[in-house]
Amino acid sequence: MNLSAPTRWSSLFVMACLLAGGAAAQSPDKAAGAKKNLIKLAPLGWIHGQLPFSVESRVGYERVVSGRSSIMGSYSYLSTNYPFNFIGSAALSATITSALLANGHGHVAWTDVETRTRGHRFQLQYKRYLTKRKSAPEGFYLSPHYSYTTATYRSEVKDLDIRFSINTTNHNYNLLFGFQEILGRHFVVDVFTGLGYRNKTEKTYDKHGAYTGTQNKEIPLKVSSGLNIGWAF
Repeated sequence: MNLSAPTRWSSLFVMACLLAGGAAAQSPDKAAGAKKNLIKLAPLGWIHGQLPFSVESRVGYERVVSGRSSIMGSYSYLSTNYPFNFIGSAALSATITSALLANGHGHVAWTDVETRTRGHRFQLQYKRYLTKRKSAPEGFYLSPHYSYTTATYRSEVKDLDIRFSINTTNHNYNLLFGFQEILGRHFVVDVFTGLGYRNKTEKTYDKHGAYTGTQNKEIPLKVSSGLNIGWAF
């Protein structure tokens, strides 16, 4: 049976969580009351997502597997970033209108462009904590990180009855450096940055769903940074 990429990675995450539970049971943290489970959200994702014209509603789970390490996985639902979409659509509308006027279409005063985004993102990472005076899940850490994103953009130039869609897939491989702290008894703050490699593909389709081409890949080197907040227990 062939599984889709999101299904494969979600399955791997579930297996990793089960293995993590077993490892934690065999090697319990010596600190009494130590927090081993963390549920996280990404507030900056509600402002702007990883992909253009998108926002992310993300939930993540981190599980401590030893005194110095943990694993974490997360799922994001991507939807339309309406403020960014308005600015980008206005700029694209102005460009199209200028081009039409320059080619003799003097009756065109403005053309309205609308873009809608839908997609999913899966992430998996291993975190190795470096601060000697603290144990996982607190302190500075290094983290190999992988994410898979798939999204569909549907755009329409309303005045010209032009519709098209772009299907995007994005594989990211990163090495992150971050710091995580539990404030009080439960509140978690996690900040990170790092470098990575991405493999992004964009395929375009016309309004009838016919394939029209593949966009050029973006520069593979990328810089990542972010903020997570959550609850430890």
